[in-house]
Amino acid sequence: MKKKKVTIRKALEQTEYPIVYKKFSKMFKVIKKSERRFFIKLLKVFCTEIKNNEQIYYASASQLNLNQRGLILLLNNRLLLVHSKERSKIIHFDQIKFSKISEIDFERDDSDMSDEKYGSLFLKVARKNMGSRNYNIRGILKEDLPEVTEFIKIKMS
Repeated sequence: MKKKKVTIRKALEQTEYPIVYKKFSKMFKVIKKSERRFFIKLLKVFCTEIKNNEQIYYASASQLNLNQRGLILLLNNRLLLVHSKERSKIIHFDQIKFSKISEIDFERDDSDMSDEKYGSLFLKVARKNMGSRNYNIRGILKEDLPEVTEFIKIKMS
């Protein structure tokens, strides 16, 4: 019997964490063909930044802007944000060390999202020789938000 393919979001939600990057990168095999190209395009961006045996503690599909979809990955000492428009060749990649995060918070109710299962994560990141940058990462499961926030707070200190 043929296995049914799932969306990127479902594949990431069904994964047991922590997971080794080498196994994580093979996840595209269970994703629907319509979303597979987009997932592989995002993987190619951060594949040089992560070692094959490095642990991924959490991964989720997310939205940085309302028109950009992507991934958020929590690693041992940093957070990776990779976002792009579906058909665009431009990919936004941010690698944020946990030590650079000055404030973190989350909001469970997000009026921008029509689905009530998702909330937002707010990050304030200090930058060298500049002020700070704020990130509003939408589309993370509400039930995961407290755990993600607690993980980042532990790694910050």
